[in-house]
Parts: sequence; C-alpha cells; structure tokens
Amino acid sequence: MKSETWNAFFEYNASVNHRRLALSLAALFAVPAAARADTTLSGVCPDGSFFIVQSRSAIPCKNARLAAPDELPPVRPYLLPKPYTWYVDQESRNPNNPYNVLETAQKIRDARAGIDSSAPQPGPAAAPQAMRSPPPPVGAAVKPEPAPLPQSSPIALGDSDLRDLVRLVALRQEQAPAALEIANVHGQKSLRIEVAWSSSFEAFALQALSRRAGESHVLVWTAQAERDADFHPNFFVVQHGRTFRPDPEKPTEIGFLLGAPGNLPSGEMAVGYLVMPQTFDPAAPLEVYWNDRSVTATLAPAVTAGATH
Repeated sequence: MKSETWNAFFEYNASVNHRRLALSLAALFAVPAAARADTTLSGVCPDGSFFIVQSRSAIPCKNARLAAPDELPPVRPYLLPKPYTWYVDQESRNPNNPYNVLETAQKIRDARAGIDSSAPQPGPAAAPQAMRSPPPPVGAAVKPEPAPLPQSSPIALGDSDLRDLVRLVALRQEQAPAALEIANVHGQKSLRIEVAWSSSFEAFALQALSRRAGESHVLVWTAQAERDADFHPNFFVVQHGRTFRPDPEKPTEIGFLLGAPGNLPSGEMAVGYLVMPQTFDPAAPLEVYWNDRSVTATLAPAVTAGATH
C-alpha cells in the first residue's frame, strides 16, 4: 500500500513540475518579446517635440509619427544652412557615404575576379568555375562599368523653336531672375545656369509626355559654359518644406532638349526641362538647387502668371 501511494505521489509531483517548467519557459521567452515590442517607441509629435517611451499608451500626443531613433530629424532643422531633406538626398547619392561605398567596393572586387555584377545571379546550380572568364592579371587596370545613359527625351523641338525657347528663358530673367553663376576652383566663372517657367511650353511638354494639363508643372533650364565644365542635371527643388529631386534616368521627370550630360565645352549650351509635382507652384517662391548651389525665385510672378508665353 505504501509503495502504491508513493508511486502516485511521485507521478503527481513529476507532472506538476513539468507543467511549472513549461510555464516558466513560456514566460521567460514571452516577456522579453513583449518588452522589445514596447521599449523602442520613438517619434515626433505634431508640435515638433520628440519622445522616447516604453509603450504606446505612454505616447504624449495624438497623431504622432513614429520613427526609429536613427531616422529622427534634427530638433531644429530650420537652423541648418540648407533644408534637412537636402542633406538626406545628398547623402543618398554621395559616393563617399560608407553605406554606398559597400556596394561600390563589392563591384570592384567582382570586376577584379572577372564576375559581371550586372548579370542576374545564378540559381542553386551555379556554373562550373572553369566556364567563367579568367580573372585579369594582378595589377592590371580594371575598366569601370559605364554609367547608364539617360533615355532619349520624348519632347522634341525644331531648331527655330529651340532658339525661341532659349530667348524666352533669357527674357524671363528680367521679370523673374533665377540664375546660378558657377566658378571653378580659381574663382573663374565656368558655368551659368538659368531657370524659367512658361505656360505655353508647360502645356506643350505635358502633352508630349502624355500627361493631363495641370497634373504637373514644367520648368525650363539652360546651362551656358563659359569654360569647359562638367554638367549633369543634378537639380533639386524645395518649397514650403516639400522637396523633389527628379531622377536623371527618367525622361518623364527631367531631360535634355539640347546637349547631353557630361563635358560641356566652352561656349556651348545645354537646354532641358524639369517636371515637378503639381504641389510645387511656380507662382510662389521656389528654391532650386544645382549640386550645392541654390537660387530662390518666384518663376511666375503675378504680373505674368496669366501670360500665354
């Protein structure tokens, strides 16, 4: 009788201990997960104040915008010499940004190993090593991959229309000056960039781009080289806290009407267009950047906003 009682008691304790162990392990793994989900909440309130709290119920405002701590903007971005979004855009394109250097360095390593980085990655069954191109000799110069060329512009102008457009940009500088004088390292003027808006060209460009009237706004720019210069359409526009940078590889956002990106010989001119979202109004002050230079202008002032040229 004692033996049977002891065995029943032992089996009961064993089952209880197993249940306790399972519950303890479940609590051990569940608590850190819940803590992790609620201890890294950070963001910005509508009044511009920042917060870092441990749970959603502790957020001190309504309609807060959550952001990771490393994505929070400066506390007072208006004190920066340039818009904060300009810095974000520049770093994303900066070839010396460590984030971008990783990809560039990998391309160099692949080129030295004779691997085409632009080719699609092989599936699970990789090609035999003997079928690959032999790597270049050690110390041999590696030819860099050419940069992708922008697609051809869907907007075409004849020679006379192009000359008229260039004259229009120059005339608009009298009513709405928006020019950038670029000097070289010796202080010598090397490039002059002018920006203008024309309602008639905007209507023509939107029709050529198969866009409805009023869907976007189109600017015209010219770049006149006074000395040999390297010109790429690195434009960036800012208005009322909003920013927009057209993609140079998308002709629906920016393109050349005359010339091409790269070397611009002395005395030559490049002409092009820039398509902005509808929210950017040329009748209000607009800041236009080229690289790190900028000019602020109202490209469609009240006296000419209703003009047809």
